[in-house]
Amino acid sequence: MIGTVTSLGSDQAVQSQLLCMGGGMKTGERFLRGMDSVSLLKQRISLIADLHQFPKMSFGSIDSLLHPETFREPDTLFIACSELGSAPDNISFAPPERFTILQHLAATLPSKIACDLYEELSCEGIQQLFETYDFQHVIICGHLQCQVIQHWLQPASENETDVGKFRLRFQSGTRDLVDHNYLPDSAAERFDLMVFEHVLCQIDNLLTHPFIFDRVQASTTSIYGWVIDNDSARVYGYRPEESAFVLI
Repeated sequence: MIGTVTSLGSDQAVQSQLLCMGGGMKTGERFLRGMDSVSLLKQRISLIADLHQFPKMSFGSIDSLLHPETFREPDTLFIACSELGSAPDNISFAPPERFTILQHLAATLPSKIACDLYEELSCEGIQQLFETYDFQHVIICGHLQCQVIQHWLQPASENETDVGKFRLRFQSGTRDLVDHNYLPDSAAERFDLMVFEHVLCQIDNLLTHPFIFDRVQASTTSIYGWVIDNDSARVYGYRPEESAFVLI
């Protein structure tokens, strides 16, 4: 199993300030129906420890994101899957002026090694944004029911062109990591593992770039790994000390 249901006793005041992710994800009616299923969600998705070697103190807390001591506008870079449409624009816990939003296929980011290997890959745009805004927070956000990842798990068609090496990078990164380290009970469980581990793999990739790594090491920028459940609009946040994604 990929996770167990746990009673967390979450801070209701914090929960009430967090996300109401609407927009491209669902209509208002579907959102209300989804809220009925919140109690059915797993509270915790436990992953294998030590598959990722993140620098100490690289991840920020929800409290530090909600209540920063000081901040500029924008102070947070939000990198999400392009399938989410306008959903990342509807973050209700903070003014929209705090966020710069980028959307890529499955929130995929190239590592420095990949950028050096393939001319079409680059993180220069993100680096320029950091040089302009010096973000205090970076959120990498995936989502359950991600059709991009679902597509990459299927065999490529004969006429498919892997522009940007997205499929290749997914297969050699997330897919290999999950298939070599986990024994899921079902195809659905394997898919969920792909979604959660893919977020962590993108954080790995981002940290290979000195302009990010140096800021994280200096504690001037904090990282957050999130996964949205499309049906309920609830968010799982990664807790590195527990090697788990936990409902916020």
